[in-house]
Amino acid sequence: MLGKILTRLFALFGMSLTCVACYGTPYMGYDPDFVVSGRVVDEEGQPIKDISAEMNVVTRTDADGVFYLQGDTPQITFRDTDGEANGGEFETRTINLTTSGDLGDITLERKK
Repeated sequence: MLGKILTRLFALFGMSLTCVACYGTPYMGYDPDFVVSGRVVDEEGQPIKDISAEMNVVTRTDADGVFYLQGDTPQITFRDTDGEANGGEFETRTINLTTSGDLGDITLERKK
């Protein structure tokens, strides 16, 4: 009984490998124009978490202020959406992109 189950299992597994080998592995061929990363900091160079980083998609900075985005829009906007919760209220800042890569530290000023 166990032998029949194993034989059928291996036959099924072998068949699925054959199909992948014949037809390839499907994927979405998304090739973004811009792939950027960086770190959002305040005027003192301290990382700011939970800042919204927006292109044609939206992400948030992590506890170290780090973000990673990919998209087709040549602008990235940084927005403080949680008010005082991340250590203060910060001004919105937009950066025009010319190339992909690490943007380094992006400084946001506190609202006055």
